[in-house]
Amino acid sequence: MTADRSNCPPAAKPKTAFSMKLMNFIMLAVTLFWAANAVAGKFALRGFSPLALAQLRVAGTALGFLAIYIAWHGWPQQLSRRDWIFMGVGGLTGVTLNQLTYIDGLSRTSVAHTAWIIALGPILVLALASLLRMEALTAAKAWGMAIAFCGVGVLTIGKPPAGTGANWVGDLILLAGRLAFACFTILLKKGSDHYDSLTLNTLTFTTGAVLMVPFSLPALVHVHWKAIPAEAWEALAFMILFGTLLAYLLYAFALTVMTASQAISFVYLSPLMTLGLGVWLLTETLTWKVGAAGALILLGLYFTGQGGAESLGAPLVKNFVSEGIGIPPFRTY
Repeated sequence: MTADRSNCPPAAKPKTAFSMKLMNFIMLAVTLFWAANAVAGKFALRGFSPLALAQLRVAGTALGFLAIYIAWHGWPQQLSRRDWIFMGVGGLTGVTLNQLTYIDGLSRTSVAHTAWIIALGPILVLALASLLRMEALTAAKAWGMAIAFCGVGVLTIGKPPAGTGANWVGDLILLAGRLAFACFTILLKKGSDHYDSLTLNTLTFTTGAVLMVPFSLPALVHVHWKAIPAEAWEALAFMILFGTLLAYLLYAFALTVMTASQAISFVYLSPLMTLGLGVWLLTETLTWKVGAAGALILLGLYFTGQGGAESLGAPLVKNFVSEGIGIPPFRTY
């Protein structure tokens, strides 16, 4: 299941203004799907416990990617021991721990807080990459990291106003999940040259779903399936089909025309869309803290993205447009 570079056609470049407008529209739709995941998760949690929802989402996504893989490449070939170790570690950090903490944190805090903490992902990647000496830490990037972490402080310190649904415990759980996904992203940077993105998605979600079973099995056993409301099932279906699978396919298609830097620009829209959807569909109340924290985090993202497209931080930003579901096709960078 390794990637064959000789069979990878070069990425097409935009030839007309219409093609570029179409790709922008597609990326806007993809960003909207990713942004809506948090709101859909809130609806799904009205019927499922966090552990049960995490398992069902990951298992459903794994089956979807496996079906796409078989349709595209045929039946999977035998993996080497090295492949299984790589996918096992990737599945544990990028899927199992990432999704357990994401769903649990979402269940404890507001959509607005979730959106800004998820947006912090590239900052954590940069911090970890700098510690591992994989990325040069310039003055601009250091200032960006400091500004973004100040935003997190504004968001989490102090008691949130009543009725907002925010909670610092949920915020910290989400932050722990972002750190796990940052480790996963660094792992991909070191070892993804041997695999195409569809193989990575298929195997990491499959191993992640299996590794999640010991955590989620008791919750699944106690689910009262007949009592699950229709809106919870619909929200789960949205998270799997639109928020993950369709978003991945559209994203991969858009990157056959768009450059990496053009796709990265949409990262700034995702949390803003999530906030808007939370206010509209969940009647969440936005506070000055949410606005101030968001402004600081976005400003931090801007400064840390000034290293150019060849730096580690810039291409990896695209891993965090969503909350970590769906690995971008690295071959199109």
